[in-house]
Amino acid sequence: MFAFCIFFMIIPAHAFTANSLDITIDKNGDAIATFRFTLEGILENAIPQSILEEELKKGLTTSAEPPELRSMDKSSAILLLKKFADTSDVPTGTEYRTATMDFKKAEIALQNSALSGAVSADFSPETVVLTFPDSYQREFSNVDVLPAVFHTVIDPSKTPQTTVSPAGTAPSVLKGSMNVTAMPLKVKVYLDSQYIGEAPSVFPAIGAGTHIIEFQKEGYEPASKTVTIIGGKTTNVMVVLNSVPPVTTEETASFGFVWPLSIIALIAIVCGGYYFWSQKKKNDNLKDDDKEYESE
Repeated sequence: MFAFCIFFMIIPAHAFTANSLDITIDKNGDAIATFRFTLEGILENAIPQSILEEELKKGLTTSAEPPELRSMDKSSAILLLKKFADTSDVPTGTEYRTATMDFKKAEIALQNSALSGAVSADFSPETVVLTFPDSYQREFSNVDVLPAVFHTVIDPSKTPQTTVSPAGTAPSVLKGSMNVTAMPLKVKVYLDSQYIGEAPSVFPAIGAGTHIIEFQKEGYEPASKTVTIIGGKTTNVMVVLNSVPPVTTEETASFGFVWPLSIIALIAIVCGGYYFWSQKKKNDNLKDDDKEYESE
């Protein structure tokens, strides 16, 4: 029995592998996460479920409030993620900004747990799908860190109503996305004179057609681009802002102009003084010579 225990302490019983993570975001920013995993090896039915539950909650924590486990079995878990997304009102509806999730930290949490000597962990899911309240989805594959995602859920009451066509049916309004890469970071982006966020970022749910995109940041020259958004596709936009050169004041400029003139004037005065002194000295010497000549 002792040798059997030593065997488990030295050799991991096998792997904990994350398969997929589906996160559905509610209107208030909370989310329901369905986490599917595979526990291989002889410990599949031997590890207490309470330990797995505790380590999963630690690994999937994204805010000050730990996740609430709703249900769990040996291959999946459903959790409530409190305040997974921050919400803010924008002119066209509600903007959502999801929390980041570092799966490597979750692996470390599992490795530092009571299972560290028995289970090797791969906490990075093969696929992660985010679903927003308007059914818009973002999918990621084989990522170690789930990035923050911005998305605006359009409120029809805040947008102009679509005119009904003569046939009596309202035409569908296609929307696309804009992926903005900016240098420097945290550049303010304006879509048709309306602020939509900071770049670099992906801005979804933009109406198809031509738009004027403006970029601003303090200390840099503003820039603008005409961008055509295609419905159902992502348009890539890159912008590099030029830094504003230091402003030369009128006083500084006049001082810079006067300073060389002052040096020239000083040189002229010194040279002039030396010339008059040398002439006076010469005249005095001539007078002394004349006096000596007359005395002789």
